[in-house]
Amino acid sequence: MSNHVLSYSELEDFSEIYAVYSSIEAFELAFSLNKNLKLSFKRAKSDLSFTKSDARFKVYKHEDSEGAFSMWLYSNLYKQESFNSASNLLFKTETREEFLLPEASKANFLLKYSGEMGLLKNYEQRFKLVKEVVSFQKIPSKKLKSKNNLIVD
Repeated sequence: MSNHVLSYSELEDFSEIYAVYSSIEAFELAFSLNKNLKLSFKRAKSDLSFTKSDARFKVYKHEDSEGAFSMWLYSNLYKQESFNSASNLLFKTETREEFLLPEASKANFLLKYSGEMGLLKNYEQRFKLVKEVVSFQKIPSKKLKSKNNLIVD
C-alpha cells in the first residue's frame, strides 16, 4: 500500500482537529458515523505512514457532496508485536505503540474537519450523540505540539 503524505496546506486550511474516544475498530466507527450521521466515510487509498517509522495509521475520508467541507478520520494508535528471544521475561513478545499525535495519546481516533466553519457546530453536537463515541473533544491548536509531525514532504 502506498504512503499518504499530509501537505502543509492540507493541515493549515481552516481546519479543526478533534480527539475521538471509542473502543471499537476504525472501520466500525466509520460505519457507525455513516449510518447515524448520514456521512460517507470511505477508506482512503493509502494509510498514513512516515519514512522514519514502520507505523501505519488508518485513514477514512468524507467529502461533502456540495464541497462545503471535508472530514478525515485517523486512527491515533499503531501497535506492533514482536518476538524477542533474548528477553528474560516469561512472555517473549513485546508490544510497541506509536501515536499519530502523542499529546492526544488517550484518544483512539482523530477527526480533522476542514471547510465551512458554520457547519462545524452542527456536527460537533451530532458526533456526541453517536452511541459508539464515548467522548468527542476539540483539541486546541496551541496544544498540538507535534503538529509538525504531520507535515511530511
